[in-house]
Amino acid sequence: MTGPSRTQWEVGYCAVNSVILQFGVEGGSKIVHGISRPDSLIFIVPYAKFADRVIFDGQEVQPYDFAVLPPSSHFTAATFGSHRWMSISLPTRLFGEVAAQVTKSNLEWIEKEKWLVSTPRRLAERLATEAVNAATLSGEGPPLEHQHHGGGIEISLLNSLIAAIAGANNKVSLSDDTAKSSRKIMSRALEYARLHKWQALHVNDLALAADVTDRTLHRSFRQQLDIGPARYLKLRQLNVVRRALRGKLASPKKVLDVMSDHGVSEFGRFATEYRTLFGESPSETMRLAALAV
Repeated sequence: MTGPSRTQWEVGYCAVNSVILQFGVEGGSKIVHGISRPDSLIFIVPYAKFADRVIFDGQEVQPYDFAVLPPSSHFTAATFGSHRWMSISLPTRLFGEVAAQVTKSNLEWIEKEKWLVSTPRRLAERLATEAVNAATLSGEGPPLEHQHHGGGIEISLLNSLIAAIAGANNKVSLSDDTAKSSRKIMSRALEYARLHKWQALHVNDLALAADVTDRTLHRSFRQQLDIGPARYLKLRQLNVVRRALRGKLASPKKVLDVMSDHGVSEFGRFATEYRTLFGESPSETMRLAALAV
């Protein structure tokens, strides 16, 4: 989280035969860095008009744009304010088979690199409607693979997805063209942070991991996330401490000890920033987590 919540956060998923649908509602601003599955194509598609600004791999996302992630793709997204999203994940072979059956267009490019695709409103809304309908039906009765109409729902959803891609107005490649590209720098820096998620980090640590100067790192963070690396690391520290306070600690600890373990030195200032971001004090977080056990 990078900003106070405005509404509740929710996430859910369902399986439609070989297709996995995920839906999320983000109650506030956030930064996410991840890697897509090694065996699937993932499409992050419009669920509703964006209420706020979204940056995906350094590109400003507009309504009816959707991102395409081939297997094992690093990605970084920053959302500003409340936001709704939806993703469709499916085996690469399945996409190729269905695409070959329903369109004469060459869609092999979709599997080779990351893209931000802009499609007409009617096609985007049709795709969102099909996905919502499939998710609704999957919650009624037995799993879809045991229903006689399950295959039809999957095919209908994939047809809408392929129509949205084939009818795209524009597409922008999100590939890392050079070793010094802004996306590549961010990927290296954030992957280092992910692998050292419980450690206190400094800007110089990220610069060394990305093999760039602090100045170049700052420029890349500004382009990709609209914040500098120092601010990112502060937000990361706040979130890591919150996760530790809400988790099951190996042994009973005081709040100050948990904060100190994660590099906090100015406890009063940190507690104020913590309350501003999460709406509660660190001690309240630990107390509520203990009551939930």
